[in-house]
Amino acid sequence: MAVKIRVLDSANKTMQRLGYLKALCALVNETETSNFATLAKRFMGRVLKSAPYNPPFDEPLKEYARIRLTDGTYKEVRKKILDAAQQAPVSIELQDIYLSDPALPSSTGKLVERDWRHYPYLGTSLDLIKKGTYSGLTRSMVLLAVTPEVQLKAFTDLDRANNPLLISDAHALVLLYCMLDNDAEIVFPLFTNILAKYSGAFIERQASELLPEILRGVQRKFRNAGIPLEDRERLSALAKTADTIAQWKGKPYSGGGAPQAMVRARLEPYCDLGFIDKPRPDRYEYQTTHAMCTLIENWQSVERTDEFLQDSYFKTFSLARNIASQPATDQEATEALSEAGQALKSTLGYSPIVDVGLLAGIRLLTEKKRILELGRTTDLLKKLQKQDPTFVRFTVDRMGVLAYVKFLKDAPETKS
Repeated sequence: MAVKIRVLDSANKTMQRLGYLKALCALVNETETSNFATLAKRFMGRVLKSAPYNPPFDEPLKEYARIRLTDGTYKEVRKKILDAAQQAPVSIELQDIYLSDPALPSSTGKLVERDWRHYPYLGTSLDLIKKGTYSGLTRSMVLLAVTPEVQLKAFTDLDRANNPLLISDAHALVLLYCMLDNDAEIVFPLFTNILAKYSGAFIERQASELLPEILRGVQRKFRNAGIPLEDRERLSALAKTADTIAQWKGKPYSGGGAPQAMVRARLEPYCDLGFIDKPRPDRYEYQTTHAMCTLIENWQSVERTDEFLQDSYFKTFSLARNIASQPATDQEATEALSEAGQALKSTLGYSPIVDVGLLAGIRLLTEKKRILELGRTTDLLKKLQKQDPTFVRFTVDRMGVLAYVKFLKDAPETKS
């Protein structure tokens, strides 16, 4: 059986704000295939759009301009926003207005043109985008299915009422699953150590100093496993990164080295997801939360990641968000699965079972406060197929595990 090394590829500080993934997923689903450079440049063209913005400028925007727009490129923009005597419109990037929104947990993570090559990697690392063809995977369609069209439009037309960088519970359920499924080897020990070592508050540097041993632990864990050359090269890179980060210990903290690059990709996204707090949105200072504790308590260990995602994921999220929920009935689950299958189906009518179950579970929890775990999804679909063979059809992967599902009609026949 193939071994999955759950560590983000190319983790760096450009992977801070998860909201931008909405625009990226929309782009890759507009065309069947693309190449890396074309996708990256189209993405930058969409999210770096500027527009005239009329005064008066509110205090959050002024504070954002004072703290975040310090680069010489933004000298005139910053001056116009902060100068109370000027009452002229300013041409400003829409993302700056959105990042200044007090409703956003963090105001860092502004996208810049010079880093254009880095941004698509978060999409490929989270199984939203297919490497090579840079086309949308079904998981990207799950994210788009829970994203209102007005939010996607807000990336190019200013709409402060529909800030596209804000993450709803439905977005969080998609993206948290992606993060845990692809970075569990780092996130679990990092969060566990943070909770054990610090009494609530911690700073970026303290978290980064935990990484060398975590990275070396991953390298030791998989070095004797039967893995392809590509993964062996990844392990070697992790060991080198651990050594580089360790060399920073005791040195002045510049904010731009290897420790920051690795740790921001593991802290900032979880602020968007609601599992870490930031007392000051503009600073890299953090606070542990009830949600983080709940996640770790129910997850229990890295080795249980598959079991956790299959059997406890939605329940844990419900507890973390204090949602008073109950298990979905078979009828509620069947209807939700059928609707999700229709939303995600390919031209041949099939959809990955995991993605169908994920979308159905998200809709049930966020709209009806009902829980449908992925493990139950598979069992229920098997039951429904036996009950009515003309309702669903399956395909299996090379290991004989159910992989794809096709709904042949809207609802199964019921026994009289």
